[in-house]
Amino acid sequence: MSKKSIKKFADLSNKILDGVLKLVGYTFILLLAVIIIFYLAFSIWFGNIRDGQNAERLLHSQNYDHQTFPYLAEPMFFYKRMHIGDRGAWVEVYPLDEQTKKQFLLQLQQQEIQPQSTQIECIQPTIKKRWKSWHSNIHYVQPAEWLKDHNDYKVHDSFIVYGSEQHIKIVERACMERQFKKLVGKDVRPHDYWAISEKENLLYSVYVID
Repeated sequence: MSKKSIKKFADLSNKILDGVLKLVGYTFILLLAVIIIFYLAFSIWFGNIRDGQNAERLLHSQNYDHQTFPYLAEPMFFYKRMHIGDRGAWVEVYPLDEQTKKQFLLQLQQQEIQPQSTQIECIQPTIKKRWKSWHSNIHYVQPAEWLKDHNDYKVHDSFIVYGSEQHIKIVERACMERQFKKLVGKDVRPHDYWAISEKENLLYSVYVID
């Protein structure tokens, strides 16, 4: 075989190899794009389902809260914290008006069993947050000192905020002060208890997620 033929054969081989490599590259890019599109579509679809469930949960819990405290305004802030597996808590925070405060303190005086602790389902200051769905964000908080080496902010007291985050600072401040009066619920699940921060004029209504 002449040198010219060998050169032509080598050029043809290189062209075929380049074509194969380009085809493999384009196929990989297309496959990656399809995977990303499916992932985004699934995330949006699942987020919409979760938002629908949370909207329904919010409506039921608001109705129950207003049955007990009819003077309550609309909730100003609501969030969810998950603990182990599917267990967690849903918390609605309302502005505390004087009539509700009087009613709360009266019921607290009549409460037969006083809580052993005023510790409630609170949130810590956010160190970073990430988009969760069209109506929610997940907020990561600083883990406890003995858990810092894990570098896993998803499971150390992180929480999900639904709707407006306008009042998050006042809720964080009340949680840091931890001066609450706690009223045990009427054992009507999923509701657990109410708590008030007199200093910040907030009422927390806590529901259990099983």
